[in-house]
Amino acid sequence: MAIVDPYDAGSMLAPAFADHGVEAVMVQSTSAIPSAEAASFDPANFSNVLPWYDDIAQTVAALRDLHVDHVIAGSERGVMLADRLSEALDLAGNGTRLSEARRDKARMIEEVGARGIRVPRQIESGKLHDIMAWIDEDGRWPVVLKPRWSKGSEGVRLCASREEVSRAFHAVHDHVDQMGFRNDTVLAQEFLAGREFVIDTVSHDGRHRLAALWIYGKPVPGFESIGLLSTKELLPSEGPLADMLFAFAVRVLDALEIRHGAGHCEVIVDVEGPALVEIGARLHGGPPAHLMSRAAIGTSQLDLLVQSCIDPSGFLDGVPSRYRLTGGAMMALLRDAALKGEIETLPSARSVVWNEREGSPPPAVAGLATLIHAERQVVAADLEIVTGALSCEILDRRDAVEAIAPEWRALLERSRCNRAFAGPTWYLAALDAWPDLSPLVIVARRGGRLAGIFPLTRHAQDETVRFATVLSDYNDLVVAEADMAAARLLMRFARRRFPSLDLTCIRADSNCAMAEARVPILVEKKFICPTADLSIGYDGWFAARSPGFQRELALVTRRAARNGVRACRLDPVRDAAIDPGAFFLEMQQARFGERSLFLRDPAARAFVTAALPSLWREGTAPLFGLWAGEQLIGLNICMLGADSLGNWNAGFLSAFATFSPGMLMADAAVREACAMGLAEFDYLRGIETYKLRWCSGRREIGRLE
Repeated sequence: MAIVDPYDAGSMLAPAFADHGVEAVMVQSTSAIPSAEAASFDPANFSNVLPWYDDIAQTVAALRDLHVDHVIAGSERGVMLADRLSEALDLAGNGTRLSEARRDKARMIEEVGARGIRVPRQIESGKLHDIMAWIDEDGRWPVVLKPRWSKGSEGVRLCASREEVSRAFHAVHDHVDQMGFRNDTVLAQEFLAGREFVIDTVSHDGRHRLAALWIYGKPVPGFESIGLLSTKELLPSEGPLADMLFAFAVRVLDALEIRHGAGHCEVIVDVEGPALVEIGARLHGGPPAHLMSRAAIGTSQLDLLVQSCIDPSGFLDGVPSRYRLTGGAMMALLRDAALKGEIETLPSARSVVWNEREGSPPPAVAGLATLIHAERQVVAADLEIVTGALSCEILDRRDAVEAIAPEWRALLERSRCNRAFAGPTWYLAALDAWPDLSPLVIVARRGGRLAGIFPLTRHAQDETVRFATVLSDYNDLVVAEADMAAARLLMRFARRRFPSLDLTCIRADSNCAMAEARVPILVEKKFICPTADLSIGYDGWFAARSPGFQRELALVTRRAARNGVRACRLDPVRDAAIDPGAFFLEMQQARFGERSLFLRDPAARAFVTAALPSLWREGTAPLFGLWAGEQLIGLNICMLGADSLGNWNAGFLSAFATFSPGMLMADAAVREACAMGLAEFDYLRGIETYKLRWCSGRREIGRLE
């Protein structure tokens, strides 16, 4: 097996053939191995490294003496020589008739376009005036200028003005590119705005097999950024998109007479459909793409290329089949070395390579991360962390926390969190009530917009970092529903920076628990929260209760009505004269006396006095009052969830205990929850017997280990 210029991904070919007992011969198209590619070349992988011959006949003779029966290109640099050698040796190959068109971008577009395949409009000229006139003819702005023979993004520029066209032209014209070609002309092409895909193929005797589909993630296209990559994502091989892309690539392969070997076809898809950017008659890029492909789908374009050479029948038998991708697989270029040590802990991080070397200036690309996971959404979430699309900061001043309260509330409305327990009103009231608390709010932002809140505090007594108060039944970090990227970032940020992090009253389905890379474990101290399913409405919920409960509730309701006792939701406008904090404490005194936490603990008393009025007015703590005529005799405080109503605390004047105030107010709350379209009534912490009569479900909360 002769491999011409085995660089980049081609450096993996000789070892891959050796695994099948096939020796490889190295052929080079240049007198010396280019310095930029020398690092990927290992002569130890080859049974023979041919010297460079100025006369191709000598190379042909040497290969014939070695009984070589295949010649393949190991990189872009080797494509044309591989064509010449395979043809001279009368071996399977792509021939030389269109060899230049498989390398020269201008001729490539001409040949493919002549077959009726969509390509960008273009002009090739050694005169800047000609290119300017072509642009002016139809007002084609912006335009892409590029060298004809270069590889990768070398010299590719997106030009939005005459000045940029001039700069790009003179940077390429009459200069020698990295491949050794002098650019006597410059290629200008129509800019196609759309998504960029790559179709990797392997062919044998004109039959083409799909090896991989990719979509490129790129920065906003600009003068110098047009050719840059941010991400490569491996896509499923089946479905309408895959069928369209593969069919398009096959037409391009046939147009350029690529009948054998690897193909790397880059395509833009816009509103008009697919259009060719360019194609390479060689393997995809460098080793990472093939290693990721192997890890994600069990094979790679490189493996199929090897099979097409050593087992052509088996390769052809597999042409109708396609690879199967479950989950997600993606590579991302790393720009922020400060994330070192954090990216490695992400659940989808398969490999992370950093480019920084001690004593050297920081590289433009800090590294490369390969993300693979059985769930694509996990990869997508991790990608936002990897690429720096999400960033975190800590707010440790009360005024800074108060300043983001409007954003916090807006985010809370898009979350699954309890609107009271997880909101700024609750948090700020706790800061004011407990003087030993210091604010420690972790804020995540995505493109400047608030994406997450982790409302933590530091406790002066023991320096632990935890939620603000034990009075919350459901603690959680706040992100928009299903935004696991922000949740993971917040959790990892907190875990890494605060070893004393203590997260209590956590639900198993909370954002905190779901953000953990492992299966969440809830440990002591645990609580049970009884819940009632209201998805079938009030009548359906009532019908599911025990006959004894039904009779008792009906009896209590009739007796209350006869005596002018009624329960209803309080309105902050209509009932503005009521001070819910003060009345709640009065009810606590009447019901529990000094046994009440809110009476024996000055901080708890200060908290409820400050928080309840604001929570009630903003609608996150619906209040239900019990009235005897015009006298308010009881108060039930509920906390609004995303789709539930939580029964938090209640009190009533003991003189009216015979009317079963708790039952009447809870019934009013259940009715209101159904009227609001909520799916659940939640009795929150505590598995008291009276709660179980109202509920058929239960939820566990505890400390997140």
